[in-house]
Amino acid sequence: MRLRLAASWLLAAAVGGCAPASAQGGYGGVGSLVSVSLEVDGRVAPLYPAPDGSGRYYVEAWRGSRYALRLSNRTGLRLGVLLTVDGLNVISGEPGAPGAGGRMYVLAPWDETVVQGWRTSLDSVRRFTFVDEDRSYAVRSGKPAGRLGWIEVEVYRERAPIARPYWPRPPYPPYWPYDREPREEGRDAPPMDDGKAESDPAAEAPSARAKREGEVESYGQRAPAPPASAYPGTGWGPHADDPVRIVSFDPEPSAAERVTLRYEYAAALRALGIYPRPWWARDRLRERERGEYGFAKSPAY
Repeated sequence: MRLRLAASWLLAAAVGGCAPASAQGGYGGVGSLVSVSLEVDGRVAPLYPAPDGSGRYYVEAWRGSRYALRLSNRTGLRLGVLLTVDGLNVISGEPGAPGAGGRMYVLAPWDETVVQGWRTSLDSVRRFTFVDEDRSYAVRSGKPAGRLGWIEVEVYRERAPIARPYWPRPPYPPYWPYDREPREEGRDAPPMDDGKAESDPAAEAPSARAKREGEVESYGQRAPAPPASAYPGTGWGPHADDPVRIVSFDPEPSAAERVTLRYEYAAALRALGIYPRPWWARDRLRERERGEYGFAKSPAY
């Protein structure tokens, strides 16, 4: 799993009508170049196609549950994936805009990775967690981009390198008059310092730097019980180890594929004409495999 800078942003269509929707899309990933699926608390969540035929997919949000996005490269080429949650880049945490740039994950051919949360360094992330929108990272960091509840994926192909003619430098400087003009002593000397200095990040006011560096440290606090009518957002969850490294990747100027997911609580999905299946039933085989039997209870006679 790798990341580097990119320069694009996903603009998705608005929500349309509310025709009844079936539970198609299933548990598999969506997308042709990169398969995108969502896992809630370690289990693959079903995706429901938008009833308006826009190509979006809906997923049920479970308050307090952690989720992750599984990205699988279905091609034999390297691909860059620009991923935004609630309108914020999951690597930089900054809102995006067309042409404003952004950081992306780079998948090797036939590679797969799981994006677990907001990246805080090359070694760790803060887990994606379903919370009410007033507790979301976008709102609490003061950067709501009007895309709460949206998970947007843009896939970029790698730009093919351009072959350029190469002329090796001669072992000696060309003789005048073949040079454009005679060389003069001191002609190529660097300019004198004019007394102006570039801004030094270390010289930033301590109060501003403390606010910038610590503005997200308090988001992991557990929120009180929210009202039932709230809408979901993605919060700043617990720490998780997730090492990556920086690689060189030159993306094409426009995305080759876009995938958009919307997450809502069950009541909102039903209001949109989407009826989620009871997929969160107990998996007894998995519990037996892990030895998860719960607490002792009185036997039934």
